[in-house]
This record gives sequence, C-alpha cells and structure tokens, in this order.
Amino acid sequence: MKPSPSKLSKLVIPAARACLCALVPLALGSHSASAAQTMQEETGIVSAIVTDSSGKPVSGAEVTVAGTELHGITDEAGQLYMAGVPIGKVTMRFRRLGFKEESVEVEVSAGVRTQTRAVMHTLAQDLKPVLVKSNVIKPERYARTSRYDAFFKRMSEGQGGTFLTREIIDRRSAQRPEDLLRMVSGIRIRYRGNTPSIQFVRCDQVAVYIDGFRSHDGFATFLSMSPQDLEAMEVYHGLASVPAEFSPRPNDCAAVVIWTRWLEKP
Repeated sequence: MKPSPSKLSKLVIPAARACLCALVPLALGSHSASAAQTMQEETGIVSAIVTDSSGKPVSGAEVTVAGTELHGITDEAGQLYMAGVPIGKVTMRFRRLGFKEESVEVEVSAGVRTQTRAVMHTLAQDLKPVLVKSNVIKPERYARTSRYDAFFKRMSEGQGGTFLTREIIDRRSAQRPEDLLRMVSGIRIRYRGNTPSIQFVRCDQVAVYIDGFRSHDGFATFLSMSPQDLEAMEVYHGLASVPAEFSPRPNDCAAVVIWTRWLEKP
C-alpha cells in the first residue's frame, strides 16, 4: 500500500530539515577552520629568552613588538612565549628597570616558532639602605609643610630602613609603582600575567601605610598609583627595624610606608 501524498510530505520535510541541520555545523566549522588557517598564514610565534650580561635570567622584563599592541612579561626563567606576531622582519623591544633598553630584530615566518635571545646590560646596582646623619631634619623646600617631618627625622636617625626621597624616585624614571621596590634588597616582584605580586623574603605579613594610615587592601592601592604621585617611601625589613607606629599587629614582620606627592603652593 502506497502512502498518501500528505503522508509523503510529512516524511520528506523532516528529512530535509535534518539534512540542513547537519550541513550548518559543517559550514560553520569550515569557516572557523578557514579563519584559523588564514591567521596562521599571516602570523608566527616567537619564543624569547632574556638574560643579563652574566647569563643570569632576567625575570619581569617587559617585551613589546614595535608597531603592534603585543605585550608580555618574562617569567622567572627569563622566558617569554608570544603568539600572533606578524610575519616578516619585526623589532622586539625589551625593558626592565635597572637595565638598558634593548632591541632585537627577528625574522618571523608564518606558522613557525622562531627563537630569539636578548642580553640586557645593568644600569644600576642594588639600592642599599640610606643612613643620613645631619643636623638638618628636612630640606628647605618643605618649610611650609610638616607632612614629611617624621619621614626625615627617621631617615636622619638612621633607623635601619631603606629611604626613597623625591630625588631618588624622580631619578629612577619608573614606569610602574612596583619598579620603585624592584632594586630594594629582600624584595621579589613576581607576575601572574600582567598582575604584579610584591613579596618579602622570610616575611609573609607586610604592613602597608599610605600617608600615615594603614592600607586595608595591602599593596592594591599602591599598585594603582603612578610613580609621579609619590613623594617619598620607607621600607623596613624585619620586626626589629619596623618603627613602633607602623607595627600595631604582632604578626607584622615588615612595613612599606608611602608618602604621596606634595605640590608646593606659591
């Protein structure tokens, strides 16, 4: 017995729909694969190793590709893996506080992993604690404010901390606030992606003060500042060296005291 025309249409239409549904993913998959293949044909991959002149890995170095928005930070081994680099000859720039900026030309091939190496040369040595013995408590330019009196008093008494004055901060030309701590002994700057983490050797509880008040979010507020917003800094290692006014909690074993910039009015 043959099915009626109406029954045949009911059978044929679902079958046609099933065929169309099966074809749509195939078309989308073909488009995605084509786009991925096009991108692979237009870009390459660069694997970089950054060391200092003695061959020691340079971690935390900023790596960029000239003419692009590509950006990365070297890991603890001084290595960086960067995908999506335009093919042809490109210039890679390497920057790190305390080192001379370096540029390396790299020939990038489509879909190929290209290896390169950069050697960075030191500009500055580790910053040692500054112990100042002077009858002058503070520079004359602060005569109209008492905001930094305690800072200069502690520095002149040599309380065992590392003191960064405005002159030191300006001279370092830091791009990020954490760069000001990078040369202080006993501090490590680690990165998770582009997010920095400030760590003290043998100390897990660090008190952070901004303009005399304890920060409730640790280093978060400090890391959101610009180095040009800072007038002075104090860094204390070990519970014995931390002034009493900056160690109200028994578990604090280090302290960073930040003083924001004062704009002198005429």
